[in-house]
Amino acid sequence: MEIKMVLYLPRDAASVPVSRQVLDGCLETLGVTPDTRTDIALALSEACANVIQHADPADEYEVLAMASNGRCVIEVINIAHRNGGRAQAEPADDLDGQPLTLPAAPVSPTAEHGRGLQIIDAVADNVRLTRNSSDGTTVHFEKRLDWVPGATGAQLFSEQ
Repeated sequence: MEIKMVLYLPRDAASVPVSRQVLDGCLETLGVTPDTRTDIALALSEACANVIQHADPADEYEVLAMASNGRCVIEVINIAHRNGGRAQAEPADDLDGQPLTLPAAPVSPTAEHGRGLQIIDAVADNVRLTRNSSDGTTVHFEKRLDWVPGATGAQLFSEQ
């Protein structure tokens, strides 16, 4: 079984709490523990803020969240080009899926920016940053789901 949700959001700071609250509500309904939901919310906030602050201009970005096999997989995708009313990626080129390097060195304690990807890496698993064919970026991260006792989600996923 797989549960999937996709949000198309305006590239605006007001969209960050919306994405966080929608995903948190879904995870709470499934019975994911508060600590796990907090880690996911923090990582999602940082990934969305990364798109809003650092990506090429675009009218929308996409948040894709999937739960399957006891894991939550999230991708925050900046789509840098538009085609009509819906953001669309251009045909793939040689940059599609190209990994971008996460910062290796710690950020200076006095720096005002640059900690977002390191925060995501600290609270999530399998963090990847890739360039996509629309000249934007995708932040991908995963988190193992821990369940409260008797959680609906644990029952649903164990019946696979």
